[in-house]
Amino acid sequence: MPLESLIDQYVRSRKRSGLLSTQLALKALKEVVPSPAVADGHLVNMIADRAVACGLVIHFDHVGDTCD
Repeated sequence: MPLESLIDQYVRSRKRSGLLSTQLALKALKEVVPSPAVADGHLVNMIADRAVACGLVIHFDHVGDTCD
């Protein structure tokens, strides 16, 4: 399954709560794709972009730089 589809699936699963934790999102994605082809910062940006499009509040609680 493409990474974008996994991100969409995870973000949709958070719609009910209205809140998305970047730390928990990264952890969940890495359970499915242990070594993604993109850096964590890029993943966070992809997650945040999708979460904003879905109207979620984003809690940037991950460790690391988002400017890859």
